[in-house]
Amino acid sequence: MGARCRCGSEIQFYFDHLGCIQCGAPCCPTCSHQLESASYCGICAERILELPWAPETRPNALLAG
Repeated sequence: MGARCRCGSEIQFYFDHLGCIQCGAPCCPTCSHQLESASYCGICAERILELPWAPETRPNALLAG
């Protein structure tokens, strides 16, 4: 039986022990987010992807065109 990640997922292989490239928090393939070939924890991924200046997307408005 392998180790457990902080999210509760079992980590069977050493290469599955990942760390957030931004803050260094431990994460596994289950709870990490891959952005541009790098692993990020959920908190850092949210910060990176947040676009406060972007308008709200309305799919129906785009179709009405």
